[in-house]
Amino acid sequence: MFDVGSGVSANWLRVVIALVCGGILVDIARHGVGPLPFGFAVTLAVACVFIPASPAPLLLICVAAAALTATVDSPFAPGVLVLLPLVHLLHLSCAIAALLPRRARIALAALRGPLRRAAVTQAVVWLMVLVGALVPVGRTPMILELAGLLSIAGIAVVVIVLDRAR
Repeated sequence: MFDVGSGVSANWLRVVIALVCGGILVDIARHGVGPLPFGFAVTLAVACVFIPASPAPLLLICVAAAALTATVDSPFAPGVLVLLPLVHLLHLSCAIAALLPRRARIALAALRGPLRRAAVTQAVVWLMVLVGALVPVGRTPMILELAGLLSIAGIAVVVIVLDRAR
């Protein structure tokens, strides 16, 4: 086997999962979710910590999204924006914890790649949120619709040209 030297215990990933689940639970509790969905979310959070390879992380993400969809008026509410990095961190930490045995040790350098990809993903998500916030709510001006159609046509032409170049 490989020597990880002074690696840290893989159980710390479960601590991270517990903290992230706690953050998700606090977020949905602050928005007045009923006791039954909240109890279901708590059960899923416990399952995420002890069985990260189960469908519990995905179900907790879905329950949290559904709960906030039902209780929040705006997609740009702080509760929704807080949930974005939390669910991504839950997904990432459960995926890594699912692969490691309980008594494993992990070198922190091994987490650089996944954390770098997670940071890029979060940057793209926040860029999409910014674009969504800037899009007008009412009727779109004709010039913007025309620009959108032309850009889609341009992308299609680029894809066709690149495909033929292969």
